[in-house]
Amino acid sequence: MAALHPHDTERMPHLVKATTVIDDDACVSTAIRAILARHQYDTVLASRAHAGIHAFQASQCDVVMVDLFMPGMNGLDTITRIRSRSAVPIIAMSGFRLRNSLDPDQDFLGMALLRGATISLRKPFSPPQLVVAIDRSLGLTSSTEKAMQ
Repeated sequence: MAALHPHDTERMPHLVKATTVIDDDACVSTAIRAILARHQYDTVLASRAHAGIHAFQASQCDVVMVDLFMPGMNGLDTITRIRSRSAVPIIAMSGFRLRNSLDPDQDFLGMALLRGATISLRKPFSPPQLVVAIDRSLGLTSSTEKAMQ
């Protein structure tokens, strides 16, 4: 029997149950953990990029969620660092939006996708939007997504 690898979601999608959340806003992180707990996900929280990268490497999680604007190393650089070492799905999150800006250099969620994020999620998001984003990043179809359509 072949060994199971934590990031091999194509062979065993039903085993995907671990998420690392890197966000300096404790309220957001705690809410994400509570939402995902209802869907049987284990969630590791980190309030800074370096701690989040370390937690990701130690836990071998299946999805990483990264806020783009944090003190110290920002989310874009965090995505670049994780992507250089792993193909794990990354969800970029941000509540920051520049209104009426047509300048693509100011589309931070778009820049996150260019840096290697799998999907982006604009804050604030609803619990169903969070679950759908995780499922999409893993290439899964969720009952939550079907219910939202």
